[in-house]
Amino acid sequence: MEYTGSQYIGEYVDGRMEGKAEYILPTETKYVGEMKDGMFHGQGTLYFPSGSRYDAIWEKGLVVKVSLNSPIWTHLEKSLRAAMTVEMASITRPRG
Repeated sequence: MEYTGSQYIGEYVDGRMEGKAEYILPTETKYVGEMKDGMFHGQGTLYFPSGSRYDAIWEKGLVVKVSLNSPIWTHLEKSLRAAMTVEMASITRPRG
């Protein structure tokens, strides 16, 4: 998982993002949590520029459980699918 203009602050294992990390997307949405094999994996939180947040448990980049402690989202961010669709606009596909 790599976005153009993103910033990764964390550890690498065998050249892949892995361990506790901070991943900042070009849209200023920030993920803080665990990574494995270059993907969100384990406990992690998405922080949106609007101040909203999304606490979840992730597995291979996908949400498998939403935290009951996650605050209520604003109207525009009620759907993780909608939020991720916006983020996907920044994806750079690997060449080759």
